[in-house]
Amino acid sequence: MSQTIGGNSKPRCYYCGNNPTNHLTSRIDSVVLLLLNPFLFRLLRTWFGRIVVAIADVLYSGMVRLFLLLGWATFTSDRTGITSDRGLVILDEATRRGWMMETLVVFSRIHDAYRLTLPSGRKLFFSGVPRLDPIASALSGWLDDKMLVKDCLLEASVTASRGQSFVRLASARQYFLAQKNAVIVKPRFGSRGRHTTTHLTTLPEFEAAFIRAKQLCISVIVEEHLTGSVYRATMIGGKLAGVLAGDPPRITGDGVRTIAELIVAKNTSRPARVGEVIVRDTTHTFLARLNYTIDTVLPAGVTIDLTEKIGLSYGGASREVTPDTHPKLVAELERASAAVHDPIHGFDFISPDITVDPDTVRWGIIECNSVPFINLHHDPLIGTPVNVASVLFDDLTRTI
Repeated sequence: MSQTIGGNSKPRCYYCGNNPTNHLTSRIDSVVLLLLNPFLFRLLRTWFGRIVVAIADVLYSGMVRLFLLLGWATFTSDRTGITSDRGLVILDEATRRGWMMETLVVFSRIHDAYRLTLPSGRKLFFSGVPRLDPIASALSGWLDDKMLVKDCLLEASVTASRGQSFVRLASARQYFLAQKNAVIVKPRFGSRGRHTTTHLTTLPEFEAAFIRAKQLCISVIVEEHLTGSVYRATMIGGKLAGVLAGDPPRITGDGVRTIAELIVAKNTSRPARVGEVIVRDTTHTFLARLNYTIDTVLPAGVTIDLTEKIGLSYGGASREVTPDTHPKLVAELERASAAVHDPIHGFDFISPDITVDPDTVRWGIIECNSVPFINLHHDPLIGTPVNVASVLFDDLTRTI
């Protein structure tokens, strides 16, 4: 079970994957978010909440100016210090348009926070992605609550994965036993697929997955398992700006070689930007849920995933597919954007085929990202890049 193919690097947590996070901190954060999110969700939409946000915005700006005055912080226009690829594409677009954008450095540490000088001379402070309205910035946090977003979309009759959230295993177990198809278990808060388990059909596997998800979040989502690639739709100003397909590492059988041999062949022929597929204990358990072992001879023409993790670092792929997205699917995504009512966000959805009428396939939105990685559209492994940063700046220009 400990056989390794493709390397011997050992992550701190197999279930976090290549993006480890502190389990205890994540769990504590989830408790705070679970308690405060519903309250803030309502409060910030009131006149009193808007006053609170306005005051907080002034205090934040004042604190930054104080740190600058004391020499504890500075802004730099040097792009070589930016560690965020998202920040780089935003900076490049700002530079192309002649807008000044600088990166915040506090005590010699670079942050994913910036100062953008608009053509009017107004200085906009932002983290991640720029939003002109401080109210919109304050409200955007609820989009990372997977259950709130799911409820919001389903209430608006938008196609989303069906599921529920649970704090107690006993309640989740009853829900699981009532399902006829495979389910997915994932933390209610979190990103990058950490501690997410797919293809769950047996009770022991389900219970183990639930316990793993609880390591990161006090509340766990159990939802229907959808098949297909994971697509990331970036929405700006209520319109679709780009769709990127994120694929896990996949192999296709030839009726001769084992899965292990096919993985070796895949690693040998992989593009330079794609990481090796490393077989670990988690790979064995994933294959077992598909009723395979590493020594199975995969039938000719049969394609399988090797993990639930997507992306180049896992040996997967990224494909920019914006032009291929069916018009009805575009309309549905824009209807979903209207439902969440935020100027910039990203929807993750699963579909077996985005080129066909969405009414003819089983698909669904699985979550929303309040700070989408727009840079992914700029540098896909396959397909024509889409300059989403330009769309973002066009929207900023319209609303200035």
